[in-house]
Amino acid sequence: MKKILVTGGNGLVGSAIQSMTTDYPEFKFYFTTHKDADLTNKRHVKGLFDMETPDYIIHTAARVGGIGKNLTAPAEQFYHNILMNTFVIDEAYQHGVEKLLAFSSVCAFPNDATIIKEDILHNGPPYYAHESYAYAKRMVDIQIKSYKTQYGVKYSSVLPVNIFGEHDNYDLETGHVVPSLVRKCHNAKFTNRPFQVWGTGIARREFCYAKDLARICLELLKMENDIPSLLIVSNSKEISIKEVVEKITRYFEYDNIEWLSDKPDGQLSRQSDTSRFHSTFPDFKFTEVLNEKSFIYYRKVV
Repeated sequence: MKKILVTGGNGLVGSAIQSMTTDYPEFKFYFTTHKDADLTNKRHVKGLFDMETPDYIIHTAARVGGIGKNLTAPAEQFYHNILMNTFVIDEAYQHGVEKLLAFSSVCAFPNDATIIKEDILHNGPPYYAHESYAYAKRMVDIQIKSYKTQYGVKYSSVLPVNIFGEHDNYDLETGHVVPSLVRKCHNAKFTNRPFQVWGTGIARREFCYAKDLARICLELLKMENDIPSLLIVSNSKEISIKEVVEKITRYFEYDNIEWLSDKPDGQLSRQSDTSRFHSTFPDFKFTEVLNEKSFIYYRKVV
């Protein structure tokens, strides 16, 4: 029985993995959070690996935030993410971990890319607002390539698009796109104020349900053949922020929207080339983005 250590065990993807452990009885799971070990501390990371002795790693832990957080705290975003990734990947090698999946981010891709695909990740600077976070995430790919070249490890960098699902982070400064908008709409409705949204709504994004991403990670670890060293996970279907906002207001029955057009939209499009994903998972079916079932649990949580 292979032992899987999941960092960020109580986060969005970590919680999704926890929900499906019974579907994978061939694995023994260990979930770790910041309370168990500070992943920016090399001694803590070594101690964690010494204690758990994992065969596989799914490294989901990160210091995340939306465009606002990346603009206002770029030093913190870079420092915490570069250390977490560096220490986890190195200790995985030092402890003989067979397979590792480390999460990167689609915001790491070049700003001028019209279609994002794995082999253009380093072909230009990222969007200015995400610069420090994006470069920290790019280094996941560089470190894995370096360790693969020198040590022959079987590690992979996974690049999911915007994730949504149960156990989301509803903090207005650090949450993902969807939960932040849900929280803003909820607060606006119950204070009878305008639902304020950054930008104009024209930016388009792709979304991935957390449980889809969790299952993909576990299926990657089950594969006997070598897995791609870099893999975008997306259904390649874009939806505009305006459409997302309209879905949210419809389910919350509150349409007093105020678009803050003086705030940045972010990159207008980040459409993915998913040919590598579909060659790896030719029959995978993604959950519909933000369907009615999604908003049932969002409304319960908020």
